[in-house]
Amino acid sequence: MTTHAPAAAGLASNSEQQGLSVSGEGRASAAPDMAVLGLGVSAKAATVKAANNQVQEAMSDLLDSLEGNGVEEKDIQTRQFSIYPEYDYRNGEQILTGYRITHMLQVKVRDIDKAGEVIDDAVEAGGDLLQVQSISFTIDDTTALRSEAREEAVADAQAKAEELATLVGVTLGKPTYISESAYTPTPQPYLERGLGFAMEEAAPVTEISAGELEVVVNVYITYAIE
Repeated sequence: MTTHAPAAAGLASNSEQQGLSVSGEGRASAAPDMAVLGLGVSAKAATVKAANNQVQEAMSDLLDSLEGNGVEEKDIQTRQFSIYPEYDYRNGEQILTGYRITHMLQVKVRDIDKAGEVIDDAVEAGGDLLQVQSISFTIDDTTALRSEAREEAVADAQAKAEELATLVGVTLGKPTYISESAYTPTPQPYLERGLGFAMEEAAPVTEISAGELEVVVNVYITYAIE
């Protein structure tokens, strides 16, 4: 999405935007309704085949775990698959220590209340090979929030224009130019306990703070002066 620096109110100089130009901002917030997890498995072995066997077995268990928690196939996407050698350096000599294979997924959890349970079950399924790289939150459909923020932004711009017109003694006409930009800042979530790979029996479910997401809409309007 394109964002712009807030425009200052004043008389427009562009010949296509002559008149009184103002900016307005509107905000609307709501709780996220979907968690997006970046997780997968990574294994190192003496040969590529051995590492791949470990990854395939762990990934199969991980996918079964996700399916068991109601995650649909359409919401699971491979984001990274890599194979590379790893080396150690001893006395200035490069020594091959094995091969690492990493398979990372992007997983959408639409039942956000189950995100912690999904993570815990993934840890149990993937064991020591599991990697959790990221957890973020989003709102699947922001249409209503954008409309709410847009309405507030237009009202803000209109109020500024009317105030300026009164202050300088002119009559405000109809808008001759309108543009908009919008963005959704993403808060940094956190886990209330660490994602250790060794799961204790009957451990509490990982609790995740989703917070709120805010949609911000900025409008830039030029009004004719009568």
